Amino acid sequence: MSNGTIFFLFFFLPLMMVFACTWIWPCYGNELAEEGLRAPVVLPNFPYARQPQQAAGEPPACAICLDELRQGQLCSEVPACRHVFHEACIRAWARKKNSCPLCRARIVGARDAHDMV
Repeated sequence: MSNGTIFFLFFFLPLMMVFACTWIWPCYGNELAEEGLRAPVVLPNFPYARQPQQAAGEPPACAICLDELRQGQLCSEVPACRHVFHEACIRAWARKKNSCPLCRARIVGARDAHDMV
């Protein structure tokens, strides 16, 4: 083995591992921990009712599961954009992303949306 290889294996490589373990990975770990501590978004839910002014064509669909919104199904509305989804679908979506699946408007809870006004 050459001196360069020995230097790399016994000095430089361990030094880089120590740097990664103490500086880089803890930063990512803190972001994940903070995100885990955030309270989940809770949107109010309501039974779906077709509005009289809606077109008589194809019924609206949940953009997450692509199933139609049926009379009486529990739904939730994103306050910022007023898009409607099945309650279970938007709840699962909001655990992973904090934006509307259709327009990327920020999802906030009803209390937070009221505070913004």
